[in-house]
Amino acid sequence: MKKIIHPLTIVIRLNSLLTFPLILLSLLSTQPSFSQEFSFVTNKTLCDSCYKQLHFHIEASSFFKNNEYFNNFTEGYTGIGFFLKPSFDYYFTPKLRTRAGVFLLKYSGRNKFNTIIPIFSVQYKLLKSLDVVFGNLYGNINHGLEEPLFRYDRYFQHNMEYGLQLLLHTHSVTSDLWLNWEHFIMEGDSTQEEFVVGNNTNVLLLQSNIFKISLPFQMIIAHKGGQIYAGPHYLSTLANALTGLRVTYNINRNSKVELSQLVAFYKGLSFPAVNLPEHQLFDKGYGLYSKINYNYRFLNLMVGYWYANSYIAPRGEYLFQSVSERFPNFSEKIRQLFTSRLSLSKLIAQGIHIELRGATYYDLVHSHLDFSYSFYLVIDHSFFLLKNPY
Repeated sequence: MKKIIHPLTIVIRLNSLLTFPLILLSLLSTQPSFSQEFSFVTNKTLCDSCYKQLHFHIEASSFFKNNEYFNNFTEGYTGIGFFLKPSFDYYFTPKLRTRAGVFLLKYSGRNKFNTIIPIFSVQYKLLKSLDVVFGNLYGNINHGLEEPLFRYDRYFQHNMEYGLQLLLHTHSVTSDLWLNWEHFIMEGDSTQEEFVVGNNTNVLLLQSNIFKISLPFQMIIAHKGGQIYAGPHYLSTLANALTGLRVTYNINRNSKVELSQLVAFYKGLSFPAVNLPEHQLFDKGYGLYSKINYNYRFLNLMVGYWYANSYIAPRGEYLFQSVSERFPNFSEKIRQLFTSRLSLSKLIAQGIHIELRGATYYDLVHSHLDFSYSFYLVIDHSFFLLKNPY
């Protein structure tokens, strides 16, 4: 019989386990401050002084990610290569910008580009704190979703997103609401249309000089269907949501600790019957995620505990789920993981970051360890070219 550990017991053990490392790290926090901006987030801000100007924008990443996974849920692999997103930005006004370019993805060891996609987007500032984006979105990692909802490797596997996006940023509320149309079909196509609707909202509840308390809400709905494709007519609509509480404590100007208690939900709103494609083994489920993040200058340490019951997330990391990416009929209703991540990130030049990270996933039910390690060089920079004199 599999040994199941109660979630409360794990949280108590986790708190005891982390006490000494956090005290030790806080004693080391005596160096000058260093930016803790997440290396992979694209700058979304429009230039408020740009009028009839043309800029060249370069966004690129060289990546090496090795997943040493040996389990029944997902297979290990190595992703190595680069993607490049050169584009031209034209500001009609400081509130209206168009972007046109190309996305190029190439894996090392292959002679040709694996993916070539045109880039086009229009970003308009509707209000002081509200932007709308048409076309190419600020996607994947920019959405800031938790790993049980959104797989991190989509950063290079499915970087491009197209659709519609609303970005809200005020003192107390930040929100990203988007529609990503993943697969468009024509009449007679043999594949279904696919799209995702998502939202990530963070509400600041309380803030002082040394701590803040915030309420996150994340949601992603994945739909597969369509009436004009030449195949069996079935629908699949799976929804995930996540909420909880985050408490951030500033130890000093160089370091901080963030405690998160999160609860994730899964609901199969519709899916086909048994023995049909897209059938799901569970129609609803949930997960509990307790995390501690420590930031010190260029270092970030995360330790967490995940407990899941009948949890499914079509865009999430399969290590957190009750179903398998490898074997469609395999499932484990109860999942328990100790997770950890250590990352070292540094801004080496304006708009250029490097990051080294490692992550572990320890399966408490099977006493099994999976891990990954990765290295990234990320560029996000713009250059002024010319101004329209007319």
